[in-house]
Amino acid sequence: MTLIASALLSLGFAGGFAGGFASASTPAELPGGWRHPVASELEDPLRDDSPSRYTQATADFNGDGIDDTALLLKSRTRSAEALWVRLSDGAGGFRWLKPMEIGWDAPDVGVAMAIEVQAPGVIAYGCFDGIEDCDFGPVEERPKLKLAEPSLLYFRPDSAASLYFWSHSRQRLLRVWLSD
Repeated sequence: MTLIASALLSLGFAGGFAGGFASASTPAELPGGWRHPVASELEDPLRDDSPSRYTQATADFNGDGIDDTALLLKSRTRSAEALWVRLSDGAGGFRWLKPMEIGWDAPDVGVAMAIEVQAPGVIAYGCFDGIEDCDFGPVEERPKLKLAEPSLLYFRPDSAASLYFWSHSRQRLLRVWLSD
């Protein structure tokens, strides 16, 4: 278990962590204008216990039986990073989704965020994205999600964490906040 995963579990997040990180599963074609981070952008020692330095997560996020790949990428044209998900369509094709982008005023900013696969299960959360009144009280008192597929933990090491999961009814990724 990773240091960050262990820290989140100690805060009471249920479900455990699973999934893989492997450069062999990195899609050859990245979204236009985006690139993989370079080593100098991933120097934070909190990234040391992940082979991908918490920039890649592979699992079947939408439940179609085909692995999808999430990547943290850097912009080629400005100081920004984004979460990109290469989502399968179940028929041999893929499409890119960009659920989150962060822009920076300063140049040459390292990658701030991290990703990891969250195993299916019951997840205690504070609120859905866009809701201002979040409940980060005791885990046993928080609302819960029961997820059948792996989801994507999106977090800043030693800081806030959220979770992206596939909504079959809305046919898109939804986000809940796990901590502030």
